[in-house]
Amino acid sequence: MGTTFRDQLVATRDRKHSKDHPFFDLWEQGKLTKEQTVIYCAQHYHYVTDYLNWMAYEASQIPFRDVKVYLYENLSDEENPDDRHLDMLKDYVAATGSSRNSVENSSVLAGTESLQNWGWRLVYQTPWQAALAGMFIGLESQFLDICKKIVPALHEHYGFTRGGHEIRFFEEHIRADEIHGAKGFMIVEKYCNTPELQALALKTIEAATIRRWRYMNGIYWFALYGKDDDTPLIDSRN
Repeated sequence: MGTTFRDQLVATRDRKHSKDHPFFDLWEQGKLTKEQTVIYCAQHYHYVTDYLNWMAYEASQIPFRDVKVYLYENLSDEENPDDRHLDMLKDYVAATGSSRNSVENSSVLAGTESLQNWGWRLVYQTPWQAALAGMFIGLESQFLDICKKIVPALHEHYGFTRGGHEIRFFEEHIRADEIHGAKGFMIVEKYCNTPELQALALKTIEAATIRRWRYMNGIYWFALYGKDDDTPLIDSRN
């Protein structure tokens, strides 16, 4: 049986899927403090804030109605004024004992800034078909499996109730991203319709997964060791 384009999309994403990052392994095992999970939430906030702007930019540029509708539906869901997804994230942060305002006021780590900058180059410089592959599959589709990994830990290790208001950001993304993810794959399969676009889509997905992994590296080192990476500190006595 031959390998389909969809199989290639999934395989390319999964080679460096952030659900396998050591940070999420520790979270799954209940070995992170709540404060350390908040560090992740703050950086996720900064990353997703830009991601939503990438979607809005692409929606303004793409001429095909079905793609525009998908992008605007996704944005509408994320930015629902009655229950904005990033406000849900702040509810989790508040439930851990941290300030809601600490999310927006937190510093952007170097790995997060690198992912943000790469995303803007992606939407400005890459054909939209491949840019959407990087966004929908290389980045957004990862969050479903990440949530599936950490939600049980929130119940078992961190004392949160199933269906609780405080963790609905993570629980609801399992339901919502099943739908969004399927539509995103369909769009990429439909419009990456030449060998050249398919090859570029796979290359872009690979780059997206690597950028997201590096972003997770920054969170890991800052949460566990108080610095951006494992670069040795300079001894000021020398």
